[in-house]
Amino acid sequence: RFSQRLPCRSWCRRFFSGKSKSPGESEVSLGIKINLNFHWLMDNVEEVQRNIKLRGSDADAYEVRDLYTEYLDTKKHCEALRAERKSIARKMADKTLDQEARQNFIKIAKQIKSDIAKGEEELEQKEAALYEKALHIPNQTSDKTPPEEEQVIGFIHATEDRAPAEHNLDIHHVKLGENLGIFDFHSASKVAGSNHACFMKKEGALLELALINFAVQHATSKGYTPVLTPDLARRTIVERCGFMPKGSSGLEDQIYQLAGSDLCLVGTSEIPLAGMLAAELLEEKELPLKFVAFSHCFRKEASGSGTDARGLYRMHQFSKVEMFAFATAQQSEEALEEILEIQKEIFELLELECRVIEMPATDLGAPASRKVDIEAWMPARGGYGEISSASNCLDYQSRRLDIRYKLDPDSKRTEDSEVSRSGKTAYAHTLNGTACAIPRTILAITEQHHNPDGSLTIPKALRPYMGGKERIG
Repeated sequence: RFSQRLPCRSWCRRFFSGKSKSPGESEVSLGIKINLNFHWLMDNVEEVQRNIKLRGSDADAYEVRDLYTEYLDTKKHCEALRAERKSIARKMADKTLDQEARQNFIKIAKQIKSDIAKGEEELEQKEAALYEKALHIPNQTSDKTPPEEEQVIGFIHATEDRAPAEHNLDIHHVKLGENLGIFDFHSASKVAGSNHACFMKKEGALLELALINFAVQHATSKGYTPVLTPDLARRTIVERCGFMPKGSSGLEDQIYQLAGSDLCLVGTSEIPLAGMLAAELLEEKELPLKFVAFSHCFRKEASGSGTDARGLYRMHQFSKVEMFAFATAQQSEEALEEILEIQKEIFELLELECRVIEMPATDLGAPASRKVDIEAWMPARGGYGEISSASNCLDYQSRRLDIRYKLDPDSKRTEDSEVSRSGKTAYAHTLNGTACAIPRTILAITEQHHNPDGSLTIPKALRPYMGGKERIG
């Protein structure tokens, strides 16, 4: 609700356009407005602050309220000066005005002009300070999101939770995969650094390609349009999607950036998919728009511990198939449930034992109002590991990326929270969900489908993509 209904001023475009760009780049960046609902925050500051505390964010709603009050006071002062300047101009238009009075008005007008210039400079500074703090306020949390503890809400190829077990390195995916000759971490460490990536070889390469094709085709069969996205995105787009890590000094802690450029390597195709429709005005009848994308992902993942310290679970480069949707406020919850159903179908077809988790508020990133994870049983670690997630970001991203749609006058609405200031357009809701995080899915397949003789049974759903092969090894 906070990210609603304040038209963007020129500062928003300048502040997020970067330090130095070619004319073509500036033209694109500067056209994307930010719209935040400070009026709603002023009326609900305590609720916003409670949500901030619940999410473990270091944002401060009271500070934003005070900054907004200062901004409004300065704005009113500038408007009063402009009104006074117009009044002086009207008086000077009087042809009966004597020379002495005219010279006095000219002197006053010059002083007002100087005061306006100072006031506008102060207004810009206050607006910059306001947005710098306001943009860190997280999305409002869904009523379905538990406050602190995750909740198991379903199972795939299981009926109940497994109890934690002892680590078993004999069935660790690295050992199994290297014995089969399908993983090569040693060579990858020479090329890309320790634990940053992996050479997938022989049937391992075919398994990765099979998962990509399977996941893309399954989502496509459900009405999702396939897309191949750029691996690069402007820092502006990355930030406006909400990728500002909690407890960090900025994107540098998580995102790879190109030196001397405002470009970043994307950590997920969610970023270019959201940015794809930035500053676009859609038709309500077009929605929902649904996409499925394959991309490489790049993240400065912290080194894991124990069984996660080595292997496919935490890598700096990996492949992923992602689902993304633009929807109306009325469609968004149903769209999230559809994404979740597709995810469950994929892992059911891959014959993986999983559980479905409603994630707590303390585990949500800033853009998400609600997040559901799917975790696979990973025998080597004796526990579950995340292999998929789905999130409803409401209008958090679209208001920062200026993605709107024309309202159909015949559509029914129970509230106007999504409606723009003009009343003629609304901000789209954005949703995302992992169709298949390739390395972690391969990890789960390797550990769940290995055989006593060291071979690996290929899930039936993938065999058509691997020439009908049933086993590796």
